[in-house]
Amino acid sequence: MPDSLDAVWTHAWARLLAGARGRSDPFHQGVLASVSDAGPEARYAVLRAVDPAAGTVAFHTDGRSPKFAQFQADPRTAWCFFGHGEQVRLSGRVSLHADDGDADAAWSASGRSARQNYAGANAPGTGVAEPGEGGPPSLRSTPLDAAGLAQARSHFVFARIQVQSLDWLSLSAAGHCRARFDRGDDRWHARWLTP
Repeated sequence: MPDSLDAVWTHAWARLLAGARGRSDPFHQGVLASVSDAGPEARYAVLRAVDPAAGTVAFHTDGRSPKFAQFQADPRTAWCFFGHGEQVRLSGRVSLHADDGDADAAWSASGRSARQNYAGANAPGTGVAEPGEGGPPSLRSTPLDAAGLAQARSHFVFARIQVQSLDWLSLSAAGHCRARFDRGDDRWHARWLTP
């Protein structure tokens, strides 16, 4: 277990980096929250990019999805990860990138299965008569042609969170430990918390 606030900071971001890089890592997916007219909403989202120096993390979404509209209306978010006996909670503000260099780079770095997710005929959450109707084509089906890829790309959004706070909690039989980091004007402010 890290024994200083600096070590916790480095350790927590290393956990996030491992999650972005490893599909089997427990930090690869976390519960992402948004605010809708009906109140808070939460869903799992895949951690796609992490930049500790900039204090940012990122995910991908469909520009037709309810969460995209929710983040357009209110960019505040929280994202919670758990694994290895540790919880990392992030809060911050989302910036949405659909037609810019950030989105293009994220799309280019995406594999076939990730791109296929944006090729569905319907917007995510659309009511249908049959399971899977209007969703992305099966990965076993014919790969997307140029027109299908262009259509899928038009739905793809790269979403970057500027982290404003990071809360780390370690649960251990040897004793729980918790620390919090809040972004200030020119630096992060760290403190230990009661677990």
